[in-house]
Amino acid sequence: MQSLRSKFTLFVGLSILGLATVSCDTTGHGEFSEEMTALRSTSANVLLQEDFLGSNPFGQVHKQFGTNHAFNVVEDPRDRSNKAGRFELRKNDPITSNGKRSEVLFPAQDNKDRWYSYSVFLPSSGFRTDRDNDIITQWHQAGGGSPATTVRVQNDRFLVKSGNTKESRKDFDLGVATKDVWHDFVFHIVHSPNSDGLVEVWHNGKKILSQKGGNMYPLEMPRWKVGIYKASWANRNTDTDVRVLMFDNIKVGNQRADLTEMLVGTLTAVGNAASNNTSSNSNSTVSSGSTSTSSNETTSRPSRRRWWR
Repeated sequence: MQSLRSKFTLFVGLSILGLATVSCDTTGHGEFSEEMTALRSTSANVLLQEDFLGSNPFGQVHKQFGTNHAFNVVEDPRDRSNKAGRFELRKNDPITSNGKRSEVLFPAQDNKDRWYSYSVFLPSSGFRTDRDNDIITQWHQAGGGSPATTVRVQNDRFLVKSGNTKESRKDFDLGVATKDVWHDFVFHIVHSPNSDGLVEVWHNGKKILSQKGGNMYPLEMPRWKVGIYKASWANRNTDTDVRVLMFDNIKVGNQRADLTEMLVGTLTAVGNAASNNTSSNSNSTVSSGSTSTSSNETTSRPSRRRWWR
């Protein structure tokens, strides 16, 4: 009966969000270069998807790994039937691509309106509290130095730092970075150095940030990076000497994507989005300035099985 109830709940959630059918159209895939072929999704508006179940994870993207422990595919700590990508960075690791990092760099894009999503897991044994920040996501621009928009973890809290100059960047608190649970994030970004820029963030299906204004430098379009980057370790010590985290269900959507397509794949995310009616797309009306909400509670999920397959 439990299995039947789960299936019924899943069906209701999918129906509410309009996911009863899945398109196999490949419209929009040509916007990425051919090196993305191995990561392309069958969804019309999802340009790429990495779930670590294939034989060659991150096989066609640029890897910035300086050691054998920098990246490995491992068993999902919450679901033994699933896999995840494990990133590890140690204080004494060699400098890689001019910094202390374990990251992957995705190809350049030709449209400023993009959606991004992933699940991230911070193990308590490998990601101890540090008053110094770790960049776990960045939108990198060549020649820009410190990135204009990033997702960071500092003192056990998730933060977005964003602006169109180094001096104007602001920190937006996204809430507690609870350990040993999966966090599902969706980002909708209109990349721009001007007032038409937009950063929207959902955590576990709930919208927690909407920020209008410049979010990149007046340079070429940014390239997305995920992993661990800890600039401080190049010249000083911090509270820790090792960082370990895991990613899963990494996706990039085109300008026609929406929250429904980018939800990372948990019943909790489906339920939260349905009950809060937080669906959004690139034509959404957002008030000037920003709104940010956070919660000290993180909803745990017993399974990471993918409902979209």
